[in-house]
This record gives sequence, structure tokens and C-alpha cells, in this order.
Amino acid sequence: MIPSLFTQLKQHLQHQKQKRQITPWDTMLFLRQFATLIAAGVPIIQSCTILEKSQAKIALRRLIYAIKRDILAGKTLSHCLQRYPHYFDHLTCQLIKIGEHTGRLDHLLLTIANHQEKYLAFRKRIQQALFYPSLILITAFIITFCMLIFIIPRFAELFQDMQTHLPLLTRLIFYISKQLRSHLLLLLTLVIAFTFLTTKTKYAPVIKQCLKRTLTQLPFIQSSLHKTKLARFARHLALTLTAGIPLTDALLLTSSLDQDFHPTLRHLQTKIRSGLQLHRAMETLPCFPLLMIQMIKVGEESGKLEHMLDKLADFFESDIDQLLHQLTQLLEPLIMIVLGVLIGGLVMGMYLPIFKLGSRL
Repeated sequence: MIPSLFTQLKQHLQHQKQKRQITPWDTMLFLRQFATLIAAGVPIIQSCTILEKSQAKIALRRLIYAIKRDILAGKTLSHCLQRYPHYFDHLTCQLIKIGEHTGRLDHLLLTIANHQEKYLAFRKRIQQALFYPSLILITAFIITFCMLIFIIPRFAELFQDMQTHLPLLTRLIFYISKQLRSHLLLLLTLVIAFTFLTTKTKYAPVIKQCLKRTLTQLPFIQSSLHKTKLARFARHLALTLTAGIPLTDALLLTSSLDQDFHPTLRHLQTKIRSGLQLHRAMETLPCFPLLMIQMIKVGEESGKLEHMLDKLADFFESDIDQLLHQLTQLLEPLIMIVLGVLIGGLVMGMYLPIFKLGSRL
């Protein structure tokens, strides 16, 4: 009986895994495996067939089958991938198109996969650094909210006869609990309405953009996001230059990936077309740090600009990792303080009247 239950559970988990949506990690692995097969001399159609049969996710198998079907209809690989912008961005499609024309498709596919892997690994490190503090704080607020709604009113009933003699902290906690219970329906309505507006309505993108702009104005977040943008810019520009794309066209492709950075890169493109070198064009803009300008100058003078851009991306990502590590170390004592104020304050407020009664006895 028990082995059969385990078997059914395992089959259910495998089925749920197959039904999952395609993630950026899936597309990165697909490009890497595709590059390996093409480099081994396997034709594109046969490579698609092999990759289709080896995938665990149904959605990914369907995607590869659709790509193979379009290739059999006479379309190029880059044209097929352009039909799925949610999985393959404009830069990836353009680089694959260049690889098809130059006969370096396997090399460019592997280069794209390597750059995507570095970016995804960097994003995962950021998520891991912020996951634990966020989980602790959310859990603390949920516990505090539940105590104020369900537990504190019981204490309020217990001390109802001695309201005028209660300590100030206890009376404050009782007042907050009473107000929350009185306006609980209104609060839940506001939360549900806000969730609906930010997910299901046509105003969701506008609301999300406003929230994003508000959060990005915070000093620490603003500096970290700027370094993240500089790292992405350097990484993508290095990728396009490695593919042999001219600098002005490379800037145009890179600007299509970040709408916030688009005006800056368009300005760089205009300056370079007027005859300036990249580092000279960057000097006209305040958003590029001096170190970045100096390293790009060295790269241009030595003829190894793409290599220097990769080094810059590594440097910025390492700097952000260090900032996140410092933030994590700073958040740990702050979380303890918040937990002490929230949970400890509630417990102290409930037991102060008991201690007061004990001292009178």
C-alpha cells in the first residue's frame, strides 16, 4: 500500500514538473545544447528532434517542435525565434541571424548561452540575498497581525474590569487591536482591490511602473540598480562586439533591451557617429563612472574593447555582490530589533498587567 502511494506521488510530481512554464534557465540550456549539437556537426533539424525528445517539460517540447516545423517550412532559425519574443529577446535573434550569415552559428549560440548564464546566476544571487530577510519580516508581520486580530481581544476581555489601571503600552495595544478589528473588512477590501489593480486590469503596468519608480528613488536601491544597468550594458555590448557587429549598431541593439537606458545609449550612438570614440562620448554623460571610462579607453587603445567590457561587467557584479553581503549583515541585527519590537512588545504589553497585579498582592 505504502509503495503504491509513493509511486503515485512521484508520478504526480513528475506530471506537475512537466506542466511548468518555460523559464530563462530552460532557454539558456536549450541554446547551450543546441550549440553543442551544431558544433558536433549535427544538422539543425536533427538537433531539434534530439532536443525535443530529451526535454522533460511539455511546454518546452512544444516550443522546440514549433521551431522545427517552421524550419522545415523554409524559414531561418533567427526568424523562427523572433516569433517567441517572450523567450528569445531581440538581441539574441539578431546575433543568431549574424551567426547564420557568417557560418559561426554554433560559436554565437554558445556565446549567448554563456552570457545568459552569467546574468541569470547574478540575478539568482540577488534573489537569494534578499529572500531570507524578506521571509522573516513578512512572517513577523503576519504573526503580529494574527495576534492583534485573534489573541489580543481575548486579553482585552480578561482585563476589561481594570481598563483605567492598565499600563500605557497595554492600552495602546488594545486600541490598535480594536481599530484593526473594526476596519478589518475595509483593509481586506483595499488589499484585494490593490492586488486586482496591479495584476488583472489595464492599469496594472502603470501602477507597477509608479511603484518601481518610487522604490528606485531610495538611495541604496538607486545606486545598486544603476550599477546593475551598467553591468548589463557592458555585458551585452561585449556580446555584440564579439559577434562582429559595428559599435553604433551594437549600441542600438543593446538599447532595445533596457527602455530606461535607451536615451543614454542613443546619445552615445549620436556622438560616435559624429566622430568621437566611445570613451570620449561617455565623458559627455554623468551616468558613467570615471573608472569605466578609463577602462574602456584602455580597451579601445589596445584593440580589446570587448574583453575590457566583460571585465567591467564582472567588476560591477562583484561590487553589487559585496554591497548585498554588507546589506545582509546590516539587516540581521535590524531584523532582530524589529522582531523584538513587534513580538516582544506585544508579549510585554500583555504581561505587564499580570506583573502589576502580582506586585500589589
